[in-house]
Amino acid sequence: MDNKGAWACGCAVEVAVMVLVVCALSTDQGTSLLLYMMLMAVPVAIIRWVFFNDSTPKWMRVFIGPAGMLLCLLAACLFPIHVQETTSKTDGEVTTTGKDAQPEPASAAPAEPLETVLAELDGLVGLEGVKAEVKKLVNLAKINEARRKQGLKTPPMTYHMAFTGNPGTGKTTVARVVARILHSLGIISRGQLVETDRSGLVGRYAGETAVKTKAVIDKAMGGVLFVDEAYQLVSGDNDDYGKEAIATLLKRMEDDRDKFVVIVAGYTDEMRNFFDANTGLKSRFSTTIEFADYTAAELAAIFRSMAKKNQFTLAPDLDSGLEGAIAKLTRRRDRTFGNARFVRQLFEDATGRQANRLAAAGTLSGDALTTLELSDLGLGERKVDVRAPDIKDVLAELDDLTGLDSVKDAVRKLVATVKANKMREEKGLESGAQMSYNFVFTGNPGTGKTTVARILGRAFRALGVLERGNFVETDRSGLVAKYAGQTADKTNKLIDSAMGGVLFIDEAYQLNQGANDQYGSEAVATLLKRMEDARGSIVVIIAGYNDEMKKFMAINSGLESRFNRTINFPDYTTAQLAAIFRSMAKKGRYTLSPDVEKWLEPYIGMLTRNRTAKFGNARWARNLFEKSLERQALRVTELKDPSAAELMTLRLKDVGISLKDPAASDED
Repeated sequence: MDNKGAWACGCAVEVAVMVLVVCALSTDQGTSLLLYMMLMAVPVAIIRWVFFNDSTPKWMRVFIGPAGMLLCLLAACLFPIHVQETTSKTDGEVTTTGKDAQPEPASAAPAEPLETVLAELDGLVGLEGVKAEVKKLVNLAKINEARRKQGLKTPPMTYHMAFTGNPGTGKTTVARVVARILHSLGIISRGQLVETDRSGLVGRYAGETAVKTKAVIDKAMGGVLFVDEAYQLVSGDNDDYGKEAIATLLKRMEDDRDKFVVIVAGYTDEMRNFFDANTGLKSRFSTTIEFADYTAAELAAIFRSMAKKNQFTLAPDLDSGLEGAIAKLTRRRDRTFGNARFVRQLFEDATGRQANRLAAAGTLSGDALTTLELSDLGLGERKVDVRAPDIKDVLAELDDLTGLDSVKDAVRKLVATVKANKMREEKGLESGAQMSYNFVFTGNPGTGKTTVARILGRAFRALGVLERGNFVETDRSGLVAKYAGQTADKTNKLIDSAMGGVLFIDEAYQLNQGANDQYGSEAVATLLKRMEDARGSIVVIIAGYNDEMKKFMAINSGLESRFNRTINFPDYTTAQLAAIFRSMAKKGRYTLSPDVEKWLEPYIGMLTRNRTAKFGNARWARNLFEKSLERQALRVTELKDPSAAELMTLRLKDVGISLKDPAASDED
């Protein structure tokens, strides 16, 4: 290889290595490497052309360039040339160039007087507990500042917080106020609130999450980063991207201590699991503020505030009846209840009804345009659920079940109670007590518990007790997780899927497997809390053996008060088992021979005379029927040319009946 060839080869190696290295470096280091290499290029070229000749070893001619680049790389890492950052301000936000830039604005808006911001906090409807917690932080910050001015030691403080509660309880609104308060106290330099959630922090591919998270944090520098539904950052053991976002956030909270404040928010139970997912989270977020649901009076106050802001007045009937109307509309709350969002929707619907009312009456006077009446809330409107079944059809389905006379009687009494309550409600006769429709079904396997539970769900849908009437069936495995901290989340998700319908927990006694069964106890506690919070929005039915369910109900005092209705499902009699067999045959369009009709019940009585608690009842009858079909299939396939009637006939041999006296039957 001549000098030119060696030089060209060396350059190619240099370019390839340089591209890879520059991509891996930060902005300052990459720029420094390029500048140092430009300075090194001239002496390297002179050495190659002047001092190298044919006697120079090839390896030396090829690798002198990379050797020079390594020196440049070392210099770039040890002595980087800092790149001047450029910032531009648009609509109050700072954008910055540079891969690792952490922008600070050229000038921050002046802080508001603390008294002004606190007065705005006091002006919010309700939230008394929240206001007290915020003022406690304010007072603590004031005292620490006073100690600092007097040269006294001040304990280290962290202002990162967790806001927990249901939707629409004011978490975001209070977060904005808190940002302004911290700015007024001089704890943060700007006071802006940057809102985000999982989608704003987590990337779609490897390496993107850390970049996205850092970019959002950079925007929040000098202010407050508000992460809504933060628990979604932990969506399972395999959620590496969510864990990366949490790790990046925690590192920046430590590296940029006192430069910004983080507030994470979400449902109470989910946030508890969120903190359990990372040991560093609990220590960073030492303050947790619970946002309670608004009361009916507070929701009415929010409605009045919205009306006032939009230049509406309330007619006397609406002004006096607003709180009662809202209490009636919100009596079936669950944790997805929107609180202030519900009021906003109610207000918007009311203005829509007012517009229709005025248009129909042709009244467009000034007072009429600004007045809302009680009728505008739509309380008298009866919403017809076209998808709901007819209660007569549901009860007919119940009556078609074999046996279960005591069960049918209990269901009919319950239906009558619901109907009577509806009649009172329609006539404005409020009883003041909200009915609970949660049940304990006791009995042996195969006695119809699941079937009746499904029918009961459809009955409640037909009567308007339940909005959806969906049926979710589960057992211990569907509620209890394998690892600590995951059971509550798993139970909550299952309950969420059953909202508006029936949650049926079979063999519920398995949720108690001894004094050390913490996971089962957690599932029960979560279930009881959700049942109380979602009273009227879900029906829960727990089922199992009679004795086991009695023991299960005794483990927690809350169980007996929540499940105050017990229906016992007795074992089927021999005659009822025979009737179930005949019903299955009829549904399958099979015919029982006269001899089978005659001997079926005595035969079943003989087979089931030694029953145990685990006897399968209707399941046993189904097994007998299916085995009969198998025997019948073997028999008819051996016939030369069976008739259509014979193909659909069950005989003694098919059922397994063998008579001691052959003369007692006409069958072969």
